[in-house]
Amino acid sequence: MRPRIVDLRVDEIEWAPLGPPGLYSRLLSRDEETGARTALQRLAPQDGYSPPDVAHYHHTYEELLGVTGCFSFDSRNWVRPGSYLFHPPRTVHGFASAIREESTFLSRVGRDLDFNFVEEPEHDDLYVVEGAPPPRAPVAIGPEQSLEGFGEGDFLGALAQVRPLSVDPQIGEGSAFVKLPKGWKSEATKLDYYLEIFVMEGGLGVDGGDASPRRSYFFYPPGEPINAFEAGSDTLAYVNFGEPVPQ
Repeated sequence: MRPRIVDLRVDEIEWAPLGPPGLYSRLLSRDEETGARTALQRLAPQDGYSPPDVAHYHHTYEELLGVTGCFSFDSRNWVRPGSYLFHPPRTVHGFASAIREESTFLSRVGRDLDFNFVEEPEHDDLYVVEGAPPPRAPVAIGPEQSLEGFGEGDFLGALAQVRPLSVDPQIGEGSAFVKLPKGWKSEATKLDYYLEIFVMEGGLGVDGGDASPRRSYFFYPPGEPINAFEAGSDTLAYVNFGEPVPQ
């Protein structure tokens, strides 16, 4: 299981090169046993980054959130700030990858990432290459859709605006955007499932501390104490959870 991480200041982490020219990463959390991890990644064409020119798939899920810039896996649907993608295991993608400008995105995977190339894909839409379709289906949502459709819900015991993005219908694990108005507060608590929070806009104060605007990251394993939070300004968070966020 990943360790408990509280208020990691994302923009203070140094970029680490990943190997291919122009590809960098800020590792936010990782499970040392499985390789499951969350990282902010940067694609820098000016440093030599070139997108893969062959479609591929992984044997684990891959979940992406657009943070800055503009790039694509198919040259039709462009990943921009607020775009959300979920590729279940064995989902073929990368049919015509392209990048328009330096880009960053949050990347989540369920184990060490392998690459399996598909020289002649069946078509240029997301599809599962082998086996039965997984219960949590592929998702590709642009910012126009992902940042709409919020409804009132409970988040850590306090009223919030919640927009589910992708949920496993069998176990309830999934992802959502959560809007917290200025002054929103939660009490310290514990959950029986993991909770992961990436603050995209605004800022969260922890246990009465500084709530100035900043990108920050939190990971709480099941049963670990969750801090009391306060939104210092209107805040948008990307949340991943082991059971459903109520709405």
